[in-house]
Amino acid sequence: MPKYLLIARDGEEWETFAAQATPADIEACIGRYIEWSERLRSQGKLITSEKLKEGEGRVVRAERGAVRVTDGPHVASKEVIGGFWLLEADSYDDGVELIRDHPHLEWGTLELRQIEEF
Repeated sequence: MPKYLLIARDGEEWETFAAQATPADIEACIGRYIEWSERLRSQGKLITSEKLKEGEGRVVRAERGAVRVTDGPHVASKEVIGGFWLLEADSYDDGVELIRDHPHLEWGTLELRQIEEF
C-alpha cells in the first residue's frame, strides 16, 4: 500500500492560539491530536508520527563547494513545519479522506505527499 507523508504547517492561527491559551487549552488541543492519531493507528493507517521541537533545528546548504550550517528553521513565510505523520492510503483521494477531520486544520495547513517507492 502506498505511503504518504503528512506535514503540519503552523500558521498565524497557531501563534495566536498559543499566545492566548491556558494550560488546559493546550492540554485539550494535544488530546485532540492524540485522539485523531490513535484512531488512524487502530485502523492500521498510521505508521508513525512526531511533533517537532519548536524553534530549533539546523539548515544545511552547500555554497561554493563548502557546507554551511545555520540555526533554523528561519523562514521568510509565516508557516513553520510543526510535525508529521506517516500514513498508508490507497490513493491521494483516500489520504485526503483520512485527514479531512484532522485537528490541525483549525490552526494551520496540512501537506500530503506520496513517498516514492524505489
